[in-house]
Amino acid sequence: MSGIIIYKSNYGSTKQYALWLSDGTGFECREIEKVKNKELMEYETVILGSPVFAGKPLIAKWISKKWEILEDKKVVLYTTSGADGNDPQNLKGFESSFEPHIRNKVKYYPQGGRMIHSELKPLHRFFMNLGKKMEKDPEIRREMDLDKDHVNREGINPILEYVN
Repeated sequence: MSGIIIYKSNYGSTKQYALWLSDGTGFECREIEKVKNKELMEYETVILGSPVFAGKPLIAKWISKKWEILEDKKVVLYTTSGADGNDPQNLKGFESSFEPHIRNKVKYYPQGGRMIHSELKPLHRFFMNLGKKMEKDPEIRREMDLDKDHVNREGINPILEYVN
């Protein structure tokens, strides 16, 4: 089976999972900006990795634009964020990002990510501060100030089982 892993990474978590998946599948691993439509057509399986931004996969629009190419393939999407992979908000963000005809064909695997406040880009820091101001629960606000590292290689095991 031919396959490729395509990812967008802001701080390295999504790339780390892509590299682990490449080790486990033997699939080539490439940044999203370096993949052309013609190349995408060659693969039977496409694993897509994306950070979450404002609660939604950052590459959701890219997937929707490329859906005519992807729709007849085995498509996997994994996302990373500062939240634990089991956080129910991950699924809500996935579901609200895609029309049902796409959502129902993409196998979704949210993964734990990493968020180190001192490494945040200014735009991401701005949105984090805005989110804290909007959050009413003081405990959640305190939690939002903490660095998080939920990156875990074992999280890819269900993806490997699905594609192999």
